[in-house]
Amino acid sequence: MINMKYQYTFKNVSLLLLGFVIVSTIFMGTQYAHALDNTDLSKNNDLGNPFFVEHYQTELGKLNMTNNNASESFSGKGIINGTLDITADVNVTETFRDTDTSYLQGNTKYVTDNKDIATYTFYAIANYHVGGGYDSNGIAIFDDVATGNLSSLSNSVGVYKDHVDKNGTGEFLMWHWR
Repeated sequence: MINMKYQYTFKNVSLLLLGFVIVSTIFMGTQYAHALDNTDLSKNNDLGNPFFVEHYQTELGKLNMTNNNASESFSGKGIINGTLDITADVNVTETFRDTDTSYLQGNTKYVTDNKDIATYTFYAIANYHVGGGYDSNGIAIFDDVATGNLSSLSNSVGVYKDHVDKNGTGEFLMWHWR
């Protein structure tokens, strides 16, 4: 009879331990899931004011195309954080997807008057308007060689939008996404 008593107790202790393991696993899993729920990735991120602004004039017209692609190089002038003048040297390839949408990819080099440099690769989608002009939205991935006053751009990402009206008046805005 003593043997049965120990067997019964061992069974109870084993079940108790198993129950403890199950309850703690559920509790820990619930806490982890709750932590994930507290980081709501579906919320809109407020990017604040753009750190880079460029106003420009461009000629709208037919591009020199090869196999639905057009390549172009140009320079523009903009301002970073409202105080730092830069020149932007841009190389872009545009691949037309249909009559009003294109995919843009290329690279840009920012240069300050003091010869500080930052470079990035960009990707965007452009939508052309029936009455003329276009809008594009994209990302800029800065490399790790930014110098001087532009060094904060190293290894960072920018999101941007570009708007050109039917008269060729353009505005390029970029937000530093940290």
